[in-house]
Amino acid sequence: MRNPKRPLVLRINRWYLLLLLVLAVPGVFAEAIVSGVDGNVKDNVMVMMALDNETCATPEWKIRGLYDQADLEIDEALRALGYYHGVVKKSLVFDKSCWHAKIQIDKGPQVHIHDISITFDGIAQSDAAFQKLHKKLLKATGDPLDHSQYEKMKARIESFAQERGYLKGTFTEKKLIIDKKLNQAHIKLAFAAGKRMVFGKVVIEQDILDADFVEKYISINSGDFYTSEQLAKTHNDLSKSGYFDMVDIHPEAETDDHTVPVTIKLHPRKKHHYALGVGYDTDIGPLLSGAYENRRLNRRGHFLTSELDLSPILSTADIEYNIPLKNPISDFFSFGAGLKREDTDSFNTLSAKLSTRLKHALDSGWKQTLFLDLDYEDFTIGSVTTQTLLLVPGGSWYKSVSNKPMRPTKGYRAKIDVSGSYKNPISDVSFLQGAFSGTWMYPLPWRSKFIGRTELGATLVDDFDRLPTSYRFYAGGINSIRGYAYKELGPKDDQGNVIGGKFLTVLSFEYEKAVYGDWGVSVFLDTGDAFNPDDIKLKSGAGLGVRWYSPFGPVRVDFAVPLNDSDSSFQIHFAAGARI
Repeated sequence: MRNPKRPLVLRINRWYLLLLLVLAVPGVFAEAIVSGVDGNVKDNVMVMMALDNETCATPEWKIRGLYDQADLEIDEALRALGYYHGVVKKSLVFDKSCWHAKIQIDKGPQVHIHDISITFDGIAQSDAAFQKLHKKLLKATGDPLDHSQYEKMKARIESFAQERGYLKGTFTEKKLIIDKKLNQAHIKLAFAAGKRMVFGKVVIEQDILDADFVEKYISINSGDFYTSEQLAKTHNDLSKSGYFDMVDIHPEAETDDHTVPVTIKLHPRKKHHYALGVGYDTDIGPLLSGAYENRRLNRRGHFLTSELDLSPILSTADIEYNIPLKNPISDFFSFGAGLKREDTDSFNTLSAKLSTRLKHALDSGWKQTLFLDLDYEDFTIGSVTTQTLLLVPGGSWYKSVSNKPMRPTKGYRAKIDVSGSYKNPISDVSFLQGAFSGTWMYPLPWRSKFIGRTELGATLVDDFDRLPTSYRFYAGGINSIRGYAYKELGPKDDQGNVIGGKFLTVLSFEYEKAVYGDWGVSVFLDTGDAFNPDDIKLKSGAGLGVRWYSPFGPVRVDFAVPLNDSDSSFQIHFAAGARI
């Protein structure tokens, strides 16, 4: 009986044999082999030499023409980097299938910059900023000659003049003189800066806010010297204000009276903004969130923000009325209210809060918030339920620095909190509390980085039993000690209920490495605990993590095990968002 599969087997064998024959034939390629130079010199030669772009299919007459032309191209490539004594030896061979060129280059000695002469005419001579630029440019004296650096020097002078308001400045002399015998270069530049321009009339086109309020964001003043820095600052401040969707600043430099009128056109953002989201957090479970913002309650720039987060373990609702102060770029006053419900394995609580905030952005990058909260909390631990009313003044200071906002490899985040209360008719407990949290990130070789994290806290209190759970310290969870459940760790009462502690210490050490594209892995060790001074027992957790550097920020999945006694033997933690 005939085997129907036999022809298929033979056909496959024939194709396999043909593939072996093709692979056995040596590859035939055109080549221009350059020797004697390396690094950026060789790179520049290969870029300039047109012969290197041709293939075996190129006609012989064209190859010979490009071969002859290569001497000029190589000389131009060498001169661009300061080599004016190059010697080229080359050969060209044609066989039956292709061509092959060999090029030996002796680049010779390199020309160095012997002296630089730069003069500024007019008022620029006495401009301290131009004097500083002059000193900086002269530092190139003695450097190897690179024509691109010479071009950058001229461009730097022109752009600097534009930035400083010398909008009609021009070069009256531009010379690069080469002494080939001495291998020296002499640079002579003369720049006629002309008269420095000043800002003229500033016109702001918008109709949604009071003019005097918008003017607080404007760094441009009529009569001040023109600078592009002030234009950029004005654009940046208006864009970050939250009121405008597009900011168009148009300076008119072509005038006869040395003034630059400026027109600023502001296009408003939508007054109302709504947001709705769903997600999942391993600490608090599935999450439904919503937000509403009224960006312009009135023409004085007041605005309203509100947020709602619902989950099985932690739900919050907050609303805040914000009032810009004298400097709306950095200063705000707000008042608001909030509700919070939290139901963990350790406790459950329901709290309501009225608050006032004074917010200020410091020049150093720190964001300061001074507050006064009236907080009522009804909380239950085990079978004991307590109600506490507190009037709590305090402050917080926050700073975050990173080299890349979406995928940082270097930077830090730090937050300091101080709060307290004194027992009186509207405050049931006296306490003083301080806390610090920080994350530090540092790049390492092989596309990896180290991430260190710490949390520290301490509380002095006269009646701990009446201190609400919101002001007690707990540990455990993805942003605390991994390997343990959310707020699982802390001092316990006689019935084994976790009641929280007066002190907190958490240390985390993590090594993260990118492995493929937008994916990475990590290994970590966390240690610490929430505790009281008479019972300090640090707990540790360790594990491995997977990282996805998504378009909307890092996503983390951690697989952690506790290294001490725990209610569970294994935890999976999930979180999204940058850590600094």
